[in-house]
Amino acid sequence: MDAATIALVGLSHHTASIELRERVYVDAASVRDTVREVMESPAIHECVVLSTCNRTEFYLHAADPASAEAVAIGIVAARAGMGPGEVEACLYHRHGHQGVLHLFRVAAGLDSLVVGEAEILGQVGDAYELGLLLPDSVGPVLHRLFQSAQAVGGAVRSETSLGRGAASIPSAAVRLAAKVFGSLEGRSAMVLGAGDMGVTTLRCLLSEGISDVLVANRTLDRARETVAQIGGRAISLEDVWEEISDVNILVTSTSAAEPVVTRDKLESSRGQVGSPLVVLDIALPRDVEPGVGGLPGIFLYNIDDLQKVVGATEEARRAEAAPAETLVADHATRFWRWYRSREVGPLIRGLRAHGEAVRLAELERLLVGLDGLSESDRERIEASTRRLLNKLLHPSTVALRQAAADPNAIEFLDKLREELGLAAVSPRSEGLTEEEIEGSGPANGSADTESEEANEARS
Repeated sequence: MDAATIALVGLSHHTASIELRERVYVDAASVRDTVREVMESPAIHECVVLSTCNRTEFYLHAADPASAEAVAIGIVAARAGMGPGEVEACLYHRHGHQGVLHLFRVAAGLDSLVVGEAEILGQVGDAYELGLLLPDSVGPVLHRLFQSAQAVGGAVRSETSLGRGAASIPSAAVRLAAKVFGSLEGRSAMVLGAGDMGVTTLRCLLSEGISDVLVANRTLDRARETVAQIGGRAISLEDVWEEISDVNILVTSTSAAEPVVTRDKLESSRGQVGSPLVVLDIALPRDVEPGVGGLPGIFLYNIDDLQKVVGATEEARRAEAAPAETLVADHATRFWRWYRSREVGPLIRGLRAHGEAVRLAELERLLVGLDGLSESDRERIEASTRRLLNKLLHPSTVALRQAAADPNAIEFLDKLREELGLAAVSPRSEGLTEEEIEGSGPANGSADTESEEANEARS
C-alpha cells in the first residue's frame, strides 16, 4: 500500500523554550546540508525546512511518514544535543490535511506569538525559495503547498481585519518598552540590525514619538540607506559602545551566530550610569548574553518574555481572527482535495479505460453477426453503448471524487487500483484539474451523455 502523505515535524514557542529553539535553529547557510541529510532517506520525496525565531519545522512529502518523521526527529535531537526520546516531548506532528492546515495557519499569522504578524509570510516564502535552489528538494506537492500557503497568507491580509494594524514582534517589543517607561516621548533608542525586523522596529519607535533613534548594522551603508528612507541616525557597530550610555532603549535583531551584546562590553561602556536601559532582544539566535540582565539598571527581555506581555492584548485580537480561520480552513480543504485527486485521478481514468475496453469488445462481438446494418445504424448502436457506459460509470466517478477528500478511503482506493492493474501513484505525478475535482470536467461523463442523447433525438 502506498501511504504517501504530507508530514510535519516541528517545535515552536508553544512547545519549546528559547534556549532549545536557539540550538535547533537552522540558518540559511545550514539549510542545504540539513535538507541533503533529510533527502538521503528513500522514504522522503520532498522537503522544506522553515526555521524562524519562533519555530523550526520540517515539511515532508513522504512514502513512509513514520520513517520520515524519525529522520527529522533525529536531526532535531542532534542539533539540540538531546536524545530523540528527550526532544520528542517538545515536538508536534501533523499528517495529511492537518499538516496542510498548520502551514496555512502559520503563513496567515494565526499561529504566531503576535497574532496576525506579517513577517512570517515572508519567512515562509524564503523557506520555499531556498528549497527551490536545492536539487530535488521541492517537487509538485510541496511546490503547490507552499505557493498555496503564500496565497492564503495574502488573502487573509487583504480580505480580513487580521491584516489591518501593525501586529508584529517589533511592535510588541516597543509596547513593552512603553509599559516600562510609561511614555516613550523624549526617550532615546538604538536598533542593532537593519534587516526586516530592524526596519519594522525603527518605524515603531519613531511612531511612538522617539525622535532620536540610532541604527547600527554590520554594513554601515545599509544602516545609512535605512535611516535615509525612514529616519534616525546611522552609526557603525564600532560606535555602539560609545553611544550606548545615552540610550534608554536597545532593540537587537541581527543575524549574528554569537551574542553581539555581552555583559562585559555593556558594563564597561555604561560604567555607573544610573538611568535604566531596556534591552529588547528579538533575535534568534539571541544577540544578548543572558547575564546582561543581572547588571544594575538593565531590564532584559527576549522573545519568550514578550509572550507574557502580549498575552492579554492578543486575546482580543484572536477574537477578530475567526473569519481568517474560516478562510484558511477552506483553502486547506481545497488543497487536500487536489492532493487526494492524485490518487483518484488515475483511478477514474483507469476505470473508464477498463469500461471502454469492455464496451468495444462487446460491440465488436455484436456487429459481427449484423453485416446488413447501414452505417447510420452502426453509428446509433455505437452512440447507444457509449452513452450506456457513461451512465453506468457516472455514479462510480462521483463516488471516487468524494472519496478523494476522505482519509478513511485510502484502503478502498488502493484495492480498486490493484483490481484495475494500475501502478501506485508516482510521488511526482499531478492530480486532476480543478474542473475535474469540482465535477464539471469530462470525467463525469454527463456532458458526453447529454450531447449524444440530443444528437440521437435529432437523427
